[in-house]
Amino acid sequence: MVDLDEPIHVVAYDPAWAETGHALVRDISRQLVWASADVEHIGSTSVPGLDAKPVIDVQVGCASAHIPAVVEDIQRLGFEHLGPAGVPGREYLRRRSEPPANVHVMERDGQLWKDNILFRNFLISRPDLARRYARTKREAADQASTLLAYSALKARTITEIMAAARQAGRSET
Repeated sequence: MVDLDEPIHVVAYDPAWAETGHALVRDISRQLVWASADVEHIGSTSVPGLDAKPVIDVQVGCASAHIPAVVEDIQRLGFEHLGPAGVPGREYLRRRSEPPANVHVMERDGQLWKDNILFRNFLISRPDLARRYARTKREAADQASTLLAYSALKARTITEIMAAARQAGRSET
């Protein structure tokens, strides 16, 4: 089994991330046309102005029966499969060649799919919370130079922002 932990660093937002994310979404969508998969650029690199690890995150949503074959097809694009990597309902793949990227495969329209979209969209709509999250990410990266420790340090802020996003979603309906 490949080790999930890896060195990380957080950098200032790069406007090129939007085009890189778009290109990766396009390439994966073409590879998975047979699966009628939905592919979205998610994570911090998808939020304009947000500091991030310079790694593009993409999520792929498909029918649960297609997940094993979708994972195989994404591996053909140069990604290594790391299994659920601690997140039930997700298959995690990563590529560290240029441009570095992560792919998260999950059931389309499942709770994890919806939460990732909600979090991204909420940060886009709330620059104040995106700035707060950026500060948290910088502080976490200053305290921890590896992925797992960094993720643990920012977990509380993510939980708080996600709760606010869910509350805002309930208010809008």
